[in-house]
Amino acid sequence: MLRSLLLSSLALNLGLLLGRLAGFAREAFIASTYGATAEADIVVLMLTVPDLLVGILMGGAMGAALVPEFSQRPEQSRQLLYQSLLFFGVLFTGLAGGFYWQVDMLVSLLVPGFAEDQASKAAIALGWVIWLIPLTVLAGVVTAYLHTKNRFAIAALGTLIINSTIIVGLVLVYAGYGTMYLLALFVLLGGLLRLLSQLLQVRPVWNPLSSLRPALLDRPLLTRYVQAMLSGSALLLFPVVARAMASFHGEGSVALFNYAVRLVEFPLAVAVTFLAVVFFPRLAQSYISDEAQHRQQIRYGVQITLALSLVAMIVLVTLNSAYTQIVYGYGGIGEGSLIQVMALISIGLMTLPLQGLSSFLTAVFNARKNTRTPLLINGSGLIFFLVVSNTGLFGKGLEALMWGMVISYALICVLQLLLLKIEMFNWYQVFLDRAFLPGIICALTLSATLSNWVSQARFSAWLSLALAAFFALLSLCVMALFNNDLKTRIKAKMSKK
Repeated sequence: MLRSLLLSSLALNLGLLLGRLAGFAREAFIASTYGATAEADIVVLMLTVPDLLVGILMGGAMGAALVPEFSQRPEQSRQLLYQSLLFFGVLFTGLAGGFYWQVDMLVSLLVPGFAEDQASKAAIALGWVIWLIPLTVLAGVVTAYLHTKNRFAIAALGTLIINSTIIVGLVLVYAGYGTMYLLALFVLLGGLLRLLSQLLQVRPVWNPLSSLRPALLDRPLLTRYVQAMLSGSALLLFPVVARAMASFHGEGSVALFNYAVRLVEFPLAVAVTFLAVVFFPRLAQSYISDEAQHRQQIRYGVQITLALSLVAMIVLVTLNSAYTQIVYGYGGIGEGSLIQVMALISIGLMTLPLQGLSSFLTAVFNARKNTRTPLLINGSGLIFFLVVSNTGLFGKGLEALMWGMVISYALICVLQLLLLKIEMFNWYQVFLDRAFLPGIICALTLSATLSNWVSQARFSAWLSLALAAFFALLSLCVMALFNNDLKTRIKAKMSKK
């Protein structure tokens, strides 16, 4: 199991890393071209809203509903894939048309603090890219199918494909060959190329009539989809609500908050939440076939998630200045704005272990076909965030919004741990495991010490992060030595040689 997980993780992680690095380049081009201006706010809105709406309407719901079905009915998986593409393609094309029709109202809801002229320009730009929604949804359906077949690489490269296409558009705009409306065309082109790359991997054979019978998209599956959709929507609304509130703090505030969130999302996707994606198909299979293996997968998943997220958090908080400088330390963004982004990132990075744990526990709920409980938990967390943000419990300004997100994610994790009931399973045994606790303490101490040394050594930003990444891996290797299962496997292989 460990070897299979490692290979799947490497394939997924490499694709995500390349995609996120391209995302870094994309954000750097935006910051260099537009800085922290009203036009930057519009570009950020144009590039984030389609994915945001897809996340709200689909998010992890597509995988949560389809992956268990693909895994447990492999002989009908291609037929279910065809029906899902048809059903969700028609549904979300219609929804995209509705958003296009009411794009002015959509802008007013998402960024109510925009001035009239700024809102008008944003509506035009958003009207172009709104058609990315059905393309992204269809790619999500194919991704769920590929994951159940342990084909993680092509799906993971989707982010690289679309970000690379957007970068080409940004370069053309920067060179003076077009405006943000040309950029919108490249956004749509990137979405189309991503979908085509995945369809080529599946090589579907279309049988329009025979593939519709029997109907596999039954009521229980669609119910789980709706519940998972609402659950995922609650989490995705955190940055949406925060950006909406940031729009009242003056021009450029939306862009500044978005810049910080992007640098938190990078380690979250590359080093933490990918585990939930890799474990999910296996959790769905073991829940039906082997309860003991299911419990073991949960224990390993939680421990690895905490180890990766805590080490990443310590390293990046310590080297926050170098981390921020690499992406935003040049171009149109000023020194004062850069300092503000650093302050926001320092707070936002505290959500890494919270979001990582929440993501994995949600995967466990969904693998057990319990999508209702995460819905209630995430909805409670969102309501809490709205209350504390509106009452000013943590103060005012962008930093207060980020603190509100940290505390709200903590509440969600606590509720998940309390409500996830598994027979013959105790959370104390997971967190206080003698093969885990000493190892994580050593790993965190080592990573903190070495990262602090790097920050004091005055290396270049790139060299500092490269050294920090190496030391983080070294810390995790030290932690792995405390795992008896791993040591037993290593000794067995050495003895065979």
